[in-house]
Amino acid sequence: MEMENHPIKAIMDLSHLVRRATERQMADLEISSVQSRVLGYLWWKAWKKEPAFQKELEAEFKIRRSSVCSVVQCLEKRGLLERRSVSTDARQKELVLTDEGMKIQSEVINRLEQMESKMNGWLTPEEQSWWIRCINKLETGLKEAEYD
Repeated sequence: MEMENHPIKAIMDLSHLVRRATERQMADLEISSVQSRVLGYLWWKAWKKEPAFQKELEAEFKIRRSSVCSVVQCLEKRGLLERRSVSTDARQKELVLTDEGMKIQSEVINRLEQMESKMNGWLTPEEQSWWIRCINKLETGLKEAEYD
């Protein structure tokens, strides 16, 4: 099976390799790739000074409510995030990174930037630009075909 004739397999294989490499880079921090992504999302929301809620994580990461609940509970147990009551709705809990969560996320960002720099070093600037254009085109096509 030739890769150029099977882009889905190539993309899935690459995704798997990137996920494994990321998890190896984060192993000593004892967080999974999905935990890292959740911390990153909460960090980004905090940077934008916007509240973040559990329901958003379901949509953002396209994962089930039970999976989000499990990740949030784990991060809360580790002291990386807190659930805070919202004055306008007692049923809603805002998700907020703790100082320790911010510290871990800063380290995650640093390591991801190093990985990305290394990966970009394997491509010429033209290849990088072409690669991003291709990814964007495939993403748009999938969304338009309603595979999202």
